[in-house]
Amino acid sequence: MKAMILKKLGSISENKAPLELEDLPDPVPGETEILIRVSACGVCHTELDEIEGRTPPPELPFVLGHQVVGRVEQTGGKIGAFTIGDRVGVGWIHSSCGRCRFCLEGKENL
Repeated sequence: MKAMILKKLGSISENKAPLELEDLPDPVPGETEILIRVSACGVCHTELDEIEGRTPPPELPFVLGHQVVGRVEQTGGKIGAFTIGDRVGVGWIHSSCGRCRFCLEGKENL
């Protein structure tokens, strides 16, 4: 797969092209995961914060991008809700508790 890779943190004003296009091994979904062939991937201010080190990624090199739209390419063995070829979208939020006041107000991103 092709991906834009961040290899080092730094100011955008000093490095106008901080990402490098690379070929990576194709990922394999786990039992409870799906593999998505990405059609479009949003890049927003979160990536700028990661690139410049305000919210650094957990490790480098790092593949940036979230807010993905694509089609299901493979499914893990314990997936029943998706089939190969389904068009899917993935929001940036990984999880939320569902119980705090923010979640109860529909503001789970907070």
